[in-house]
Amino acid sequence: MRVKKYVKVILSIAIGVALVADIGGSGYLFHYAFSKNGYSSKPQGPLSKDDKWFVNSKAEIWQQTSKDKLKLKARFLPAEKKTAKTVVVIHGYGTGSSYMGDYAKMFHDAGYNVLAPDNRSFGMSQGKYVGYGWKDRDDIVNWIKQINQKFGQKSEIGLFGVSMGAATVMYTLGKHPQNVKFAIADCGYSTISGELNYQIKDMFGLPSFPLVPTASLYGDALAGYNFYQASTKDTLKKSKVPLYIIHGSKDKFVPTENAYKNYRYAKGPKKLWIVKGAGHAEAKKVAGQKYVTNTIDFAKEYFK
Repeated sequence: MRVKKYVKVILSIAIGVALVADIGGSGYLFHYAFSKNGYSSKPQGPLSKDDKWFVNSKAEIWQQTSKDKLKLKARFLPAEKKTAKTVVVIHGYGTGSSYMGDYAKMFHDAGYNVLAPDNRSFGMSQGKYVGYGWKDRDDIVNWIKQINQKFGQKSEIGLFGVSMGAATVMYTLGKHPQNVKFAIADCGYSTISGELNYQIKDMFGLPSFPLVPTASLYGDALAGYNFYQASTKDTLKKSKVPLYIIHGSKDKFVPTENAYKNYRYAKGPKKLWIVKGAGHAEAKKVAGQKYVTNTIDFAKEYFK
């Protein structure tokens, strides 16, 4: 009897320690990955030449108030020649609109207006926690509404995103945004949970269970969304918008297998380009002018 009682005590202590470790570890993971002051605040280095061009351009600063009362901002740069065609350029994790100059210039040089939002918790926008594209999708729909209000019935919109921005694009398509003619997703993940599972193993050498599931509880309570709900499998099946998926063959941050999944899930006209030798968010750098040609040709195909 004493032995059984002793075993029960030891098991109870072990379970208690495991629970405390899980709660503490998951809390750390959530803060590290989701907090504005976590990994996303890591310095991104100096602005490039094109970034400085974009920041110093005559871009208007647009503003919206989100459903959860955050003041969000975006840079709107009109085309040199008046047009109702606008490309929404969405940044990746840990950056902001100021780091999207290379892509903004690419579309602006092609004759389009460019709207580059700062997603919640990044750049000029408010917010304590990263939306990972899922919480941001309603914000993007609101930016699209502002564009449509500005240009009326003639409004035509393209969506473009890199990394988290690409996931944001694909999640937004499930909301059936009005007047969106095409979408381009460069190195986007399919699910937030899948990306977290991969990163926790790659960066820390730890198993995802039970840390990631418990971290989702923090997400529900603090960030206001359940990241297990975020999946391109669910959002892309609701969309017929033409989708161009681009991914580097050597992407070690968002594994290339995500591109094949997203391509498979897409139900409308679609195109897949795996850029040989490109790491994460390096497709444009590696492919050079071919990247510009391919993306602009795709835009021209679906803009009237």
